[in-house]
Amino acid sequence: MTHNSDIEEVRKLRGKDEELAPDVIKIGRVIPVAGPSGMVITGEGLVVVDTGMPQGGPDRVRRIRERTDAPFHTIIYSHGHGDHTGGVHAFLEDAEQRGHPRPRIIGHELLAKRFDKYRMLAGRRQYIGSLQFPGPEMQRAQQKQGSSPRPSPYVYPDTTFSDYMEFKLGGFTFEIRHAPAETEDTIWVWVPERKLAMIGDLLIGGCPNTGNPLKEQRYTLEWAEALEKIADKDPDFIIAGLGVLRSGLARERCLKTAKFLRYIQDEVVRLLNEQCWIEDILEKITIPEDMANDPWLVGAYGHPTFVIHDVYRRYTGWYDGNPSELFPSHSSTIAAEVTRLTGAEQLIERAKELQQKGDIQLALHLADFAIRGSDDASKHKEASLLKADLLDARADSIQNFIAGNIMRTSAAALRESVESD
Repeated sequence: MTHNSDIEEVRKLRGKDEELAPDVIKIGRVIPVAGPSGMVITGEGLVVVDTGMPQGGPDRVRRIRERTDAPFHTIIYSHGHGDHTGGVHAFLEDAEQRGHPRPRIIGHELLAKRFDKYRMLAGRRQYIGSLQFPGPEMQRAQQKQGSSPRPSPYVYPDTTFSDYMEFKLGGFTFEIRHAPAETEDTIWVWVPERKLAMIGDLLIGGCPNTGNPLKEQRYTLEWAEALEKIADKDPDFIIAGLGVLRSGLARERCLKTAKFLRYIQDEVVRLLNEQCWIEDILEKITIPEDMANDPWLVGAYGHPTFVIHDVYRRYTGWYDGNPSELFPSHSSTIAAEVTRLTGAEQLIERAKELQQKGDIQLALHLADFAIRGSDDASKHKEASLLKADLLDARADSIQNFIAGNIMRTSAAALRESVESD
């Protein structure tokens, strides 16, 4: 049975390098949002899984070079997110400076389409990034080690595969399996000679990040299946987004996380088949106590509610069960009618009453009506500042990183808008 101390020990070491065997090293993360790198030292060169963010790549290479001068033979992307692929430039530059051959880069065949999509939606990604990771603190973290943020072209894999790929190098076997999860191009690597699994963000030390409210479809069921397959290997070591998990703990956390994902998957499907819509499904699903209280499944980044949305939107359309919403009036038009009937002042006062009673969420809905529906500048300002306070209070009441950042960023934007009027 795992305890808080298990996960705290792993978290404590996530920024440090760890030698799992003389030829297996975890290179810790420096920038908070980046995952670690896994490295296997073979007689024919180095195999590295994940390279971190662009700003952290030089530091990873420096730390590797403190251990070995062997050439980088192969770099493997666990998936296409920038905190796993962006640091590759430093690895390529090191090879060029040393006169080594350019390392091979392996990724899933769908990863190139992900990079293409990132290019197409560059403006949107910058905007949602400012919501999910706001503030100067993150920017300072990205500049750690003296590396300034800079736009970097994506380095596409030169070797791709569909379901399974295997290669041998310097006495080691590298088995690479496709496992749609946080992205459709997610893979994981198994090195049987060391009973080592390198799995990217398939384990992050919290609720899996499936159903992120700012991002596209993710793959809850396949995520669970991948973790079950990893557990079947009975690994001695797992290098994951959180850090290193060893032996029995590694297998246990894979199975318990898979069970959690399967529970939500099965409950959403059951309720869909009972003709329920998303609002009712969110209300009807209760996470079992042993899962809800598991420190390894806490909703600090991913969240059970997000997972429910992920499963729901995968298996059905955008219709929410209310035919009034098929061709809706604009929300500001609806708000204007409600405000005309009730009065902005009454809405604001009722929202304040709800705020005093602790029903922050319902108070937010009423504040929205007053903001969108009132043409009285003073009432609009009052409702906007009230909503900003409510958002900050709501953010303080939850532990989810993504939702909290969206709320606090929106609160700051509301105050700035009012002040600029």
